[in-house]
Amino acid sequence: MTRPTPVADTSAESRAGDILLLPIALAAFWTLAYQLVLVARWPAQTIPWCFLAIALAGSFLLARIWKETDATPGRGYQFHPSQALLFILAAGCAITVLFIRRPNQDDIVYFHRALAQLSALGRPIFLGQTSVDMKAAAFSPVHLATSHEMLMALLGHYLQLDPLYFYQVIGHVFTAFSIPFVLYWCARRFCLNRWPAAFGALLGVLFLLVDSAGPAGFGNTAFGRMWQGKAIVWILFLPIGLSLSYRYLCRANYSDLLWLTLLAIAGVGLSNTALYLVPAVIGCSCLSFLGVQLLGRNGREDFGKQFRRYLLLATPLAYPVAILALLKLNVIPKPIDIRGFGPEFIPWQQPLDNVVGRSAEYTRDIVIMVTVPLLIVRGKRGLFLFFYICAVWLLCLNPFLAHFWMKNIIAASYFRLVYLLELPLLCAMLAAAGPRLAEWPGGSLKDRMITEIALLAVILSFFYSYRVLSIMPRNAKLGLGWKSPREYQLLPANTDFAQAAGKYIAHSKLLAPDWTASCELPLLFPEMKVVAPRLVGHYFANVGNPREGNLRARAQLFVEGGKNPKEVQWLATPFRRVIESGRANAVAAPESESARVLATLQSINPSWHRVLEAGGLVLMLPSDAASWVEKMKAGFPLRAFCNRAAPSAITIANPALSESSASRSTTSRSSSTTGIVLSEAVSICRFYRRNCLDSPAKLSSTGRSNCQQLAWTGEQYSMHDFRWRNVGGCA
Repeated sequence: MTRPTPVADTSAESRAGDILLLPIALAAFWTLAYQLVLVARWPAQTIPWCFLAIALAGSFLLARIWKETDATPGRGYQFHPSQALLFILAAGCAITVLFIRRPNQDDIVYFHRALAQLSALGRPIFLGQTSVDMKAAAFSPVHLATSHEMLMALLGHYLQLDPLYFYQVIGHVFTAFSIPFVLYWCARRFCLNRWPAAFGALLGVLFLLVDSAGPAGFGNTAFGRMWQGKAIVWILFLPIGLSLSYRYLCRANYSDLLWLTLLAIAGVGLSNTALYLVPAVIGCSCLSFLGVQLLGRNGREDFGKQFRRYLLLATPLAYPVAILALLKLNVIPKPIDIRGFGPEFIPWQQPLDNVVGRSAEYTRDIVIMVTVPLLIVRGKRGLFLFFYICAVWLLCLNPFLAHFWMKNIIAASYFRLVYLLELPLLCAMLAAAGPRLAEWPGGSLKDRMITEIALLAVILSFFYSYRVLSIMPRNAKLGLGWKSPREYQLLPANTDFAQAAGKYIAHSKLLAPDWTASCELPLLFPEMKVVAPRLVGHYFANVGNPREGNLRARAQLFVEGGKNPKEVQWLATPFRRVIESGRANAVAAPESESARVLATLQSINPSWHRVLEAGGLVLMLPSDAASWVEKMKAGFPLRAFCNRAAPSAITIANPALSESSASRSTTSRSSSTTGIVLSEAVSICRFYRRNCLDSPAKLSSTGRSNCQQLAWTGEQYSMHDFRWRNVGGCA
């Protein structure tokens, strides 16, 4: 007979390891501070001060609760040799991600707003889209509530490091370093001793290394995008949530309830996916523990005692569920148009394949989900893990409930529920077989055979499903391979283009291909505006201006080109409108399409010309704009600009303004040239804004007058779709 395993082992329940949870508390305090400043509309620079106040008050409260519950983190800590293995493993993970290049185009959605905020810390947190030059909505209201990106940007800013590098590289190193410690801590909560838990962390990391089939698989996510908040929730927070729920249900210590509450708050600050994933992991844990109790001998007698614990687990859910309720009631306004999020429904298996992979990976994962809990861990711990997996499949991954989930969390997000299966943690629990095998010959022969057969089945399933390591290059030609530790998580073609064209586009309005120049170049030049960033139609549709988004998207398609010549010819009309209206004063086209695009540009304004080629893109600018940028980068004096460059723009602009309405249609080329020059003048004005504000004496009265006149000229040009209101940056 297999010997039952106790639900909890006090020797393994030491609170010393809870010191690893302190970053979660700090992240929760930061989230509360950020969201307070967001709602109160205070300046962004007050976030650190609010964080300090909340952290001090929260630390005092936590210290009292820990003292009363005898659960002080780190109390009684003693170094153990097994932890040396953890440090080596963690260092290996951290060093590995320094050399992996896995650019992700979601960064323009998440991080550009934080980068733009750094130049306006004295203003409230931006609520709109910051990558375009007109009023546009943010990606979604719940994305505004995430605090992780602002934390990374401000840390980089105050530490005098590149904020983008701090976010994509340093943040990635820190989270990758945490993976073995999280797996070790979770294994300890399920009563593994130190050495088995440390080897379990190694097995969990090995699973992440070989899990490479699914584009969004555990391994690809852990090593490829752990700088993003949602990946941190999927890989680190969900196993911690499961382990904390199990420990609370076993021991009913209120400090665990507090940790779960902090986990939920910090999770919301990392990603909006925590709004439903954290309640899901806690809810499935409750159902699983209930099943274990009902199967026990004293299940009915203990049910009354446990029912109170189940009710108290609603406390950590209050924060995310309250936000979901406000969204459902439209108190937090929902997006007007969600077509940019993808189709309303998709086939059930498609999102599962996105994470799991193909049939071989399904076989491997099924073997893990069955054999590890029932044949290796066993006892009540094993039943808890098995019932938890069953609850996830029954309530979250059930094809009959898929439409319900897709309707409420958007179909494109359904694959995120697969991360509830906790496959890395299950692989870490494989280490429970070690102590059982070590008991031979004193142990049962039957137990040993069952354990060996289970291990053999898992090993064979790994050999059967293995394809390639998740850290290996995906597409070396495109740049999805290795990189230097000093490089960003960006495609090399885009960084090459940025390095060559930076002096021309840093303050421009660039029309470039959507994939991937319009996604990555704004991260390198936060003050640059992109004519058509990713999801441009969604941004403008949600401020009631869908035509603007469609116009920009069609102009971008013209630049990208296509196989159908008739379609490209039809797209020339919106492209011309974008150029003539001044929405774009710089164009970057693929090398293969550059001749066609340049010919169209020169038919609008003969001064457009090819400036340079780098990274597979060709930069095209009008002559006036190029010469002005060269002068600015060469140190064109501020006084000289305000006294000479601005008047020249006004001189060019005034004749067009004095035209009669009847003659404007015949001088569209002149008007477009004027708009481009005026646009560049305004960009330079913005560039010198800080100098003007800091040293007003640098400007003569004539210079201030010229800039004011330039701003007034821009106002007049709004009749021609030039939107240059409030652009007197030098005034």
